[in-house]
Amino acid sequence: MFFLNVIIFLFCIVTVSSKAEKWYSAAIIDRRKTLHNSSNAEFRTNYIQNNEHPFLPLMLIDPKKSNDRRTNFYSAHIFNMKSANSSSESDSVSINYNNTVENLNVLNIVRPKRTKIRKRCPVARPRQMNQLNTKQKPKTRFLEVFQVVEFDHVSCTSSSGLEGTCLPESECIDSGGSTMGTCADGYGTCCVTQFLCDGHSDADTGWFTNPDFPSPSTERLSCTFVLDKASEDITQIRLDFNNFELLPPTDGYCQDDQFIVSGQNINNVIPILCGINSGQHVYIEVGEVDGPINFTFQTVSSDSRLFAIKVTQLTSLDELAAPTGCLQYYTDTQGYLESFNYRDKSDIVIARSPSYLNNLNYAMCIERKAETCSVTYTNSGNMQIVNYDTDGLPVIPPDQAGVEILNCPSDWLLIAATRLCGDRLNDGSVFQDFTVNAPVTDNGAGPIVVWFRSDESYVGVGFKLMYQQNSCNA
Repeated sequence: MFFLNVIIFLFCIVTVSSKAEKWYSAAIIDRRKTLHNSSNAEFRTNYIQNNEHPFLPLMLIDPKKSNDRRTNFYSAHIFNMKSANSSSESDSVSINYNNTVENLNVLNIVRPKRTKIRKRCPVARPRQMNQLNTKQKPKTRFLEVFQVVEFDHVSCTSSSGLEGTCLPESECIDSGGSTMGTCADGYGTCCVTQFLCDGHSDADTGWFTNPDFPSPSTERLSCTFVLDKASEDITQIRLDFNNFELLPPTDGYCQDDQFIVSGQNINNVIPILCGINSGQHVYIEVGEVDGPINFTFQTVSSDSRLFAIKVTQLTSLDELAAPTGCLQYYTDTQGYLESFNYRDKSDIVIARSPSYLNNLNYAMCIERKAETCSVTYTNSGNMQIVNYDTDGLPVIPPDQAGVEILNCPSDWLLIAATRLCGDRLNDGSVFQDFTVNAPVTDNGAGPIVVWFRSDESYVGVGFKLMYQQNSCNA
């Protein structure tokens, strides 16, 4: 503050000590003089002087209105005017100006100002002095506030009933997915990747659906989807049948409608499926092939069909990966094992008669939970696994359980190394009356596996068993 006051004081002294006040007026520059004189020519500008106030000429040139650039040197006589009361003549000083203008043809002609402006010693007012002593606070800018919403990319259920991933709409579209409903309180969209007939993809996860899904398709179908392995590390593909309704088999054979899987490992046989298999799942071994894997629905007539199959590619390290050789894999402590085409209730047509398929030979595996040492199976539905002799007669009487090879030579379940068949589930370990159902317990160590086998001749309704893993302390 002290230095600022000193500077203002010195400025006042220099200004007041001047013997004459200087006044300025704009002299008109004659365009013709400027153009006709050479670059170093001298020309005398007119100025106005009276007894009270001397004036100095001021040349004004507007350099903005131009298209070309030229450099011209002007020489003007500037008169060093002394005080009006001085009797001495004015000294003439020649000063050269190097002016760069863009177009000499365009000059801004300004008339002399009529108002005189007197230079005075600036005096700081008390209020201004206070402002100089006070640090000015920076002006704050008020920004518009945007609400940023973040949400986890978790699974969601779409408007069509398919499982998807909750994503921003733009991210879903960029990934090739379909937006089906909202999630995250309306800030996200349930993104579903759909695999359609004649489609080709290498996506990790997606849904293979009939053309008119979620409505049934009634036209004749020849629908194939081709899946490439997402990476060399893919060893399995899991198919979850969220919806699966085709025409039923005839005498155990899928003659009218077929679902066929091809391209898997040569020793991994996937049965041809038909009928109602909603809620079922299968594993496909692909670790020994490069792909592609083909999924085909083939129908021979116009009827209602509905399917939505979740396709998931798995590596050996994935949590859902199954032990090698298991067509089905269950990971819960308690659940149900059900034969293909066991259900008789349909979502699109009238009820149908269930039956398992011919020529089946597959394993159903159960993940052994910690601190469990056994598994108990009980009949949970209408069980019927049939066997006939060479004369076409039933090997065991109706409404009874069959045990071991003599009663179950061709179609059977294998639990705890024991063949079981017939219309009841009973191995005789708890009840010797084979006309009633009885629990069957497997105390064996190692993997938990239930096998099912059928021949090419006769078929029954099938089976639905409930399994329960038991604690080692039970």
